[in-house]
Amino acid sequence: MKREFIAIAVFSICLLSCAKDEIKSSKIDQVESFANENIEKEKFAIILSKAVSSNQSMRNFIQEEALKMMDNDYDVFYPFIKDEILDNNLSFRDNLLKVTDQETLNRIESQLPLLTIYVPTLPSGFSPETWRSKSEIPAVVAEGNYKNNELAFFQNGEEKIKIKANQIPGFPTLVVKNNERIVVKNKALLASSGSSQNVKRNYQFISSEFENKGIWSGVAKAANKRDLNISKKANSTSLTGVTWGPRLTSIGLTTDELNASGLADIMVSKGAVGNDKGADNWQRDFVYYSLTPSNTTGKLRTNFKEFIHYISISESGFNLMTNTNSDPDDPILTRTKVGSPNFWSDGYFELRFDVVSNAKDGVGERFMDVRSIKPQDLFDIEYALVAGSVYDIKKIVPKFAKVDIPLQAWDLANLTYGWKISVSELDQASSSTVSTTNTSKFATNFGLDKTKIGLKFGISAEISSSKTHSYTVQNVTDELGDVLVYFGDHVYDKMEPVYANGLINIYYYFNTSYNSNISLLVAPKRIN
Repeated sequence: MKREFIAIAVFSICLLSCAKDEIKSSKIDQVESFANENIEKEKFAIILSKAVSSNQSMRNFIQEEALKMMDNDYDVFYPFIKDEILDNNLSFRDNLLKVTDQETLNRIESQLPLLTIYVPTLPSGFSPETWRSKSEIPAVVAEGNYKNNELAFFQNGEEKIKIKANQIPGFPTLVVKNNERIVVKNKALLASSGSSQNVKRNYQFISSEFENKGIWSGVAKAANKRDLNISKKANSTSLTGVTWGPRLTSIGLTTDELNASGLADIMVSKGAVGNDKGADNWQRDFVYYSLTPSNTTGKLRTNFKEFIHYISISESGFNLMTNTNSDPDDPILTRTKVGSPNFWSDGYFELRFDVVSNAKDGVGERFMDVRSIKPQDLFDIEYALVAGSVYDIKKIVPKFAKVDIPLQAWDLANLTYGWKISVSELDQASSSTVSTTNTSKFATNFGLDKTKIGLKFGISAEISSSKTHSYTVQNVTDELGDVLVYFGDHVYDKMEPVYANGLINIYYYFNTSYNSNISLLVAPKRIN
């Protein structure tokens, strides 16, 4: 018996060891892939820096294409534009061939099927809209290609300047990067795609949220102005570190914001269920079933639906998304994400929301949505000029960004008392399947006609459910974690006057569901 036990134990250890070796091998392969990509990105950055240095047609074209926001960011997707004819009667690619050779460009195109030129918004005021492409010659940088914790910028093929990982350029800049919003359908078919139209068919957006449909219908998006929300302090010589504003776990809305968000009903529910008098009743009982202490039966009101209204991201969440933290045991992080607040070179944040809830009549509901959010909508950022035209981040103040993601009506007769919402920031466009287990309670105080009987769980015993949901995620993402939202959460908190500039403003405060990285305001909204 002992021998059998020992044999099983040894076999289990071998399996575990093999699994670890496979994971380690997979990560090493990814590191090598990233390293090769960085080499090719830098080669393309040098080539592009030569081309834009002496070629106004190239600069004009890049600015015009960036302003179209084909993927709802200021990206110029190289596979789609390389054959476009510029005003000098040469294609974009032919203009590049004036400063490089066919073999080098072919190799770059093969290695970087998602090659993208991004025009950033910088604390100096440079942006896609303000770029004076006729006279301003940009430096070009390969995103994430840090060497000794420094990033090299090229101009006319030569290294112009290096900046540290925690710094941001203020001079005109173009960024060479991979596109996180588009995937290749079939890499094997890329080489034989032929015409530009065939090439486009071999790509797809990872979410309709990123597809600027006006571009594909021939209507360009006009004058996409970006609010900078930047406060600049000039000529500071040193910074001891970044100061953070307070973490946000509740949100205050003005009367106009309250009405625009459709949160008036949940606000009224506090008084209706007696929370203002100390009762611990559920606000959603009133919203969805019209229940009050004096009216304890009701049917589901189908003109309400849950929404993720707002999101705020804390300091730890910011560090995850901008790769400021690194895990010394993770070769991908230590080799490719070396402490850079790289939101300036990466454009909008791509946030993915996965919502799971169990249901009595099946596996349950799983919902996924992706939102593209400007960093400036999530943070007010103050910069300090430290040397020439290089900036350090001085202060970051988190705030709430409106996302307005519709979910579903919270039919408590069929859906669990608790929902799990997972949030991640997409970094790469490859995917795998993962599983998550959601455990929560079912309310049982419902009649045969689904009339809810009694506030809260009534006098009936609740039952528990645990079910597993599988879904596809990006292989390299920044996981911001899970939050649990419960039907019985006290969403609306209080109303308070706030005195500012001699005026009194009324703010309505709502509680959020949160973890250490994110805060979400999830609440019902009247839909008709």
